[in-house]
Amino acid sequence: MRTLAESLESSQGALGRKDAEAIARGAAHQAELCRQWSLLEEQLRVENARRRALPASAGSTNALPVEYSAKIAAEWNALGIRIRYLARVHRSLLRHLQRSLAVVARIVASSAPTYLPAPSLLDQDARRVVGG
Repeated sequence: MRTLAESLESSQGALGRKDAEAIARGAAHQAELCRQWSLLEEQLRVENARRRALPASAGSTNALPVEYSAKIAAEWNALGIRIRYLARVHRSLLRHLQRSLAVVARIVASSAPTYLPAPSLLDQDARRVVGG
């Protein structure tokens, strides 16, 4: 989870710079981290179910101290809060980038006739190619 949070933080810079390559690399890295996280959660669920199925005396040998368990739970919750915050910031930056791209697309579309050659010139070029 910590690596995912760090990856989201570093991607914010790429979003701010509008660096498409870095954004794509960051998204791929974050997708892989999310996949690994899902696998880990599934393994933990299976292990937890296995431990619950064991008799009380057999499961007590592997028990973690309560303080250590509470510390891990607190760190896990803090990382979850941090990742949710970073995901909101990331989403906001992506929406801003999307709006910026839409503005640029409208500008290009509205000025396209300015930069296109006249149809009569296109016809002359086509005749030269065919006749030439």
